[in-house]
Amino acid sequence: MIKKSVPHFFTSLNLLSGCFSIYFAYIFQFETAFIFLLAGVFFDVWDGLFARLLEVESELGVQLDSMADMVTCGVAPGIILAQLFVMAGNKPLEISIGWPLNAVVEFIPWVFIGFLIPLGAAFRLARFNIDGSKKNHFTGLPTPAMAMFFGALPLLIKHPDFSFLKPVVISNPGLIFLTLIFVLLMNANFDLFSFKLYKTSKLDALLRMLLIVSAPVLIYYFGLGGISLGVLVYLFLNLINNSLFKIRV
Repeated sequence: MIKKSVPHFFTSLNLLSGCFSIYFAYIFQFETAFIFLLAGVFFDVWDGLFARLLEVESELGVQLDSMADMVTCGVAPGIILAQLFVMAGNKPLEISIGWPLNAVVEFIPWVFIGFLIPLGAAFRLARFNIDGSKKNHFTGLPTPAMAMFFGALPLLIKHPDFSFLKPVVISNPGLIFLTLIFVLLMNANFDLFSFKLYKTSKLDALLRMLLIVSAPVLIYYFGLGGISLGVLVYLFLNLINNSLFKIRV
């Protein structure tokens, strides 16, 4: 019984980390929100690893894992993006609602665009669950990569070297563009290399090594905001990989 509960324990930590990330994003403490988001991704890695090591993989674990991922890698980055729309200077609208509420509701319509991220993540996670084949690559951008990009984005534009991007990124056109691009990337029929221990080509191994080497360098120079750049490097390396694969074919 205890052995079976170990993966669920880490899954629970993943979900709770996502809840904390949402809370801190809601009060505009983006750095703390991102730290909890990273913690959730970390726990997500360990729940699957322990399930395989202890040979206690179960359907319950699969469903719990997806629900936790939906919170940490779907809802949390969606809230962060919604708050960035608020930071873009959008003013709330007031709508009077009569019976039965008899109240005035204030809301910013633009923030709802940020909630396309959880919607895209839900479709991505659902497709992953029904795809029972064992692959040495991802089809579509994994939700943790998307979540880390948006989680680190406020920290990146806060860095002095990237502050010039703030008027471009923290604007309605910029945020809408990023939202649509990442929703499409998550659900596109686009192969991306993973770090699972399957046999892969020398090119895949080289690209993995480039990412492993570049990520710490980006974080060293740009802090946690460098993780956003790391996700972009990951996408760029996969674009090269797919292009070279087509040339070889």
